[in-house]
Amino acid sequence: MNGSTERSVGQILREAREAQGMTLDAAAMRLRLMHRQVEAIEADDFDSLGQVVFARGFVRNYARLLGLAPDELLAQMPGAPAEPAAVSQSEPQLPRSWLSSPWLILGLLGLLVGVAVPVALYLWLNSEVDEAPLAQPAVSVAPADAAAAAAQPPVAEAQVADTAEPPAEADAAPAEAVAPAAPAEAVAPAVQQQAAAGSVLHLEFGDESWTEIRDASGRMLHRQLNPAGSSVDVSGQPPFDVVIGNAPQARLTYNGRPIDLKPFTDATVARFTLEE
Repeated sequence: MNGSTERSVGQILREAREAQGMTLDAAAMRLRLMHRQVEAIEADDFDSLGQVVFARGFVRNYARLLGLAPDELLAQMPGAPAEPAAVSQSEPQLPRSWLSSPWLILGLLGLLVGVAVPVALYLWLNSEVDEAPLAQPAVSVAPADAAAAAAQPPVAEAQVADTAEPPAEADAAPAEAVAPAAPAEAVAPAVQQQAAAGSVLHLEFGDESWTEIRDASGRMLHRQLNPAGSSVDVSGQPPFDVVIGNAPQARLTYNGRPIDLKPFTDATVARFTLEE
């Protein structure tokens, strides 16, 4: 364990590759990287690989290829998470008044809603009972006039529709008065859905471009041919494995930060991994 901490990240990866009898070209082909990029990783020249997020993604994939634990190597690289700050014992806060308790406020709001809804429903039902005698009687056709009524069915239907519309509008008004009580229970799913969103990749295409994006679990988030002038937003949990065809005609931002695709483009295809 002490030997692994004294060696650099590049030395550990190079020795593991040589121990498995794998050539540098074979490693580059399996990682879908260029020869010079693998050499830079083994030489600990992470600055030549572009931004820190790309270098960490390359090291993660290289360690997985060689069967090493990537977290131990990533901890030695730039951009590693800082050690958690020590938590000091703070002095106990003065007790707050029970009137300012958030639980009390929520309880009062729930009680108010529980009382307001039955009262509004009771008033609505009573208003329907009072308005019931105003409904128009049903239209019936006497047997003696059956032949005449059959000759003009459109006129009879129009008259029934005209008499039936006013009660329908009268019944609709109380229903709208009760409707505002429902959104109090519909807010939670929308908040939970917004909190579940992860990192966001935004791509814009000046010309046709084929893209593939996978999340940390290997699930395919986006895979299609994007037309010229289009854009797409992809959200999920990093790290992301990204393949962009016709990369010179594409622009990428990661959580609002622009990403330069040139260091990762071989011919016209860019392949890389985006870390947290």
